[in-house]
Amino acid sequence: MLHNKILNWLLLFTVAAGIFTTIGCKKDNAGAAPVIKQIRAISPSPNDSVLTAALPGQIVVIQGAHLASTAQIIFNGFAASINNALFSDDNLVVTVPRIAWDSIPDGKLNTVEVITAMGKVTYTFTIIAPQPSITSVSNEMALAGATIVINGNGFYGVSKIIFPGGIAVTDNFTVTGITQITVTVPSGITEGGPLQVVGQYGTGTSVLLFNDFVTGMFTTFDDGNYSWGAYEITNDPVLFPGSIGKYAHIAVPDGIGAGDFAWYDGKRSMNTNGVTWVLPAAMNDPVSSYALKFEMSLKMPWGGASFYVIKDYSWTYLARFEPWKGRDAAVSTDGWITVTIPLTQFKTKAGSLDGTGDPASSLSELLGSGSGSLNFMLLNSDAIAAPPFDGAFDNFRVVKIQ
Repeated sequence: MLHNKILNWLLLFTVAAGIFTTIGCKKDNAGAAPVIKQIRAISPSPNDSVLTAALPGQIVVIQGAHLASTAQIIFNGFAASINNALFSDDNLVVTVPRIAWDSIPDGKLNTVEVITAMGKVTYTFTIIAPQPSITSVSNEMALAGATIVINGNGFYGVSKIIFPGGIAVTDNFTVTGITQITVTVPSGITEGGPLQVVGQYGTGTSVLLFNDFVTGMFTTFDDGNYSWGAYEITNDPVLFPGSIGKYAHIAVPDGIGAGDFAWYDGKRSMNTNGVTWVLPAAMNDPVSSYALKFEMSLKMPWGGASFYVIKDYSWTYLARFEPWKGRDAAVSTDGWITVTIPLTQFKTKAGSLDGTGDPASSLSELLGSGSGSLNFMLLNSDAIAAPPFDGAFDNFRVVKIQ
């Protein structure tokens, strides 16, 4: 009997010791400093391999131990947004934050820090600085001496802008933040092509073509490739300064009445001969890859009426050009600017409004064979009269935008 009691006491002691040992281990784990073993992409296989580098904005998974109580994750000295619902003891799902590359603290370059209540761990990991990227230029056909604005991103430590023909500008430009460069167009540009921005972390090359009067061009008005239209063709450089050769002048000094669709009356339209919108070999490209571009200069603010843009006088797909809508004030240009209308903005009719429905699913659906006239017509579909309009247009073309 005594023997059985001793066995029972020994068994109870063993179980209790095991329980206290387990609790002790858990407390030790909970009180341990964080550990980072590796960082991987969040994307499914085959992209879930270990990463050696990542870009700002990329979602990554930090893997290690003792991570559940993470309070801060810091990349290159810049804190990431924290979402504890995406954390576990061995995984942290986090988005690499935006990095101010010109103000990284000393010793923080290419580091990831994880901070918990029990300590901090620092892990060496490359954050890739974005190369400069160019998204648009205020005037793609600007003359030498004109001031243009290059829009984009990643403009860190810009040392020069290279224009077509390898003409480099190393001064006479100002960088605003990391998204805008104001530069004076140099002399001597005799060909068209992309722009390049050379920065601290690489060189960005534009998809857009500067000073290119050939690619995708419908009409420059100097080539005579325009049909009838109620508009004036002039080459007066005083009327619209900064113009290049001939351009179309559309003026409606008395304004346009409510519901006035008579685009063919007065000087309110521009129409080309048959032109190639997209080459046959490219008709399988996405609609989003192309845009209609042209240059515009307004002599007075534009605050009413719309340009309807169609192909071959067919209103099935129509783009509404009305940049004044949704603004508190009328639109002004302060000289010539480049206008971009993506072909995805050519839409069907929805209800009673043309050009507000669905875009075409393919280039062939939108353009047929890919060729036809361009029709650019000023009218007023609104229930109130539109004020006077006075503007000039040039260099209508369809080009790739991506």
